[in-house]
Amino acid sequence: MGSSVSKFNVKLLVIHFVAFWLFIYGFQTLAFLYDFNFLIFLPVEARINDVPRTNFDMKLVTQAGLVGAIVGYLISWRISLKRNWFWLNSVVIFVLIYVLKLYDLLGWSQLQKVFLLPGQIFRLNTRTYYVTNGGVMLALGCFLLFSNKIKRFIDGKDAGTDAKVVGKAKTKAGKPA
Repeated sequence: MGSSVSKFNVKLLVIHFVAFWLFIYGFQTLAFLYDFNFLIFLPVEARINDVPRTNFDMKLVTQAGLVGAIVGYLISWRISLKRNWFWLNSVVIFVLIYVLKLYDLLGWSQLQKVFLLPGQIFRLNTRTYYVTNGGVMLALGCFLLFSNKIKRFIDGKDAGTDAKVVGKAKTKAGKPA
């Protein structure tokens, strides 16, 4: 049991948790584009009169968050296998983020002003606003999952070692020529 516990990597858990969070809310933000004119442009009174359509659209937005968590999990799991990290790290993160999302404890209401800021260079409530915000969140999540600097940080290797050898050719042994 002790060997399994030692395979859990706190750095990996935290970084992939943040990436999952970004995937969830990136997908949810992009889901508003599905029935954009109805959800954004119609007055509240019109949405109140068409309750089934409003409920369907909001369920779709919520389910998009779940799809984002599943996509994040699949990517995280594949990366963990490829980089010889313990695969159960990804499972723990998925279960934790699912439970926190289920009880609305992920802090979106406090952090949405920050993460919806990039799209504000465009007019509010336009398609470009939602595409920009969702795209930025997905790009940040992908950066956290795929970056070699993040990989070296998780592995505990010094991320600055490559900067010392810039411009020098390396031999096959990895030493400067």
